[in-house]
Amino acid sequence: MRAALLTNKGFTVRDTGIPEPGQGEIRVRSVSNGICEGDVFRYTSVKSGNENPENGILLGHEGSGIVDAVGRNVEGISPGMRITALGGGYADYFIAEASGIVPVPDTLPVENALGEPIACCVHAAERFGVRVGDRVAVIGAGFMGLMCMQLTKLMGAAHTAVFDIIPWRLTAAKELGADVVYDAAHYKPSSEFNSNIVAKDLGEFDVVIEATGVENAVTLATDLVKQHGTLVLVGYHQSNDGMRSVNMKTWNFKAITIVNGHVRRREEKHQAMARSMALLASKRITYGPLITNYRFEDIGAAFNDLTSRKEGLFKANLVYSRN
Repeated sequence: MRAALLTNKGFTVRDTGIPEPGQGEIRVRSVSNGICEGDVFRYTSVKSGNENPENGILLGHEGSGIVDAVGRNVEGISPGMRITALGGGYADYFIAEASGIVPVPDTLPVENALGEPIACCVHAAERFGVRVGDRVAVIGAGFMGLMCMQLTKLMGAAHTAVFDIIPWRLTAAKELGADVVYDAAHYKPSSEFNSNIVAKDLGEFDVVIEATGVENAVTLATDLVKQHGTLVLVGYHQSNDGMRSVNMKTWNFKAITIVNGHVRRREEKHQAMARSMALLASKRITYGPLITNYRFEDIGAAFNDLTSRKEGLFKANLVYSRN
């Protein structure tokens, strides 16, 4: 089978042996694999020389495909099933734990199932604390931010505002249902709560979701959230070794609730993935305009486009044309 391995020269596709599923595992013939921002960060790190993997690294964890073989002690799963998984490297086949897959509804194309990333949004939404009639702000109009924005509307938000510095992302936010969008570059975060120009201009929000992974967004979220409101961190904070500076004086004064919107408990993410498939099948949320498909063979171009922030590209998805 083909596997795309990351080296400091980029991706190289090698022929490797087809893996065999062990106890409690299944083998999946890859149909697609979404590209996570975490993998983009790793790609940038390797390309810049911060890492030098001798034999290459197999990335990827957003796989969907067709069950090809079943290991021992696996029940209720059979070859031919269309599934999405909590896992799946950039290769023609991958091994997944049987306990970490969800069937793809017949009404959805398996190549765009994207169960794992949407599960992260659904799980985070369960912790947003959005109540009917709330004012909600989402900072960051990338794939995760716009999925989270749609979920807040399902939860009863009366007003959703989306902030970003990229115009075409804001256009997409409006098309997906945002009530209002703002160019975040025009709203410089304040350093003191008593000189909060941003909130005075736009009003404060019951819930603010940070979905960028940069410090300025956390500071802007601090300005926008109301007293006793909720600030949810969904962004992937990896730059500067994850170190961030926050205004604890403001956090204390506002008595806000800080929520880490990430999920690490596999069982909870699996449950959220099942709910995400149900939401997509019922068309309660949509991702169509946010996905750009690339051939598996063009994995290098997909990562280059992601790192250069190509216009119109929210989520890159590798599709395996040989299958």
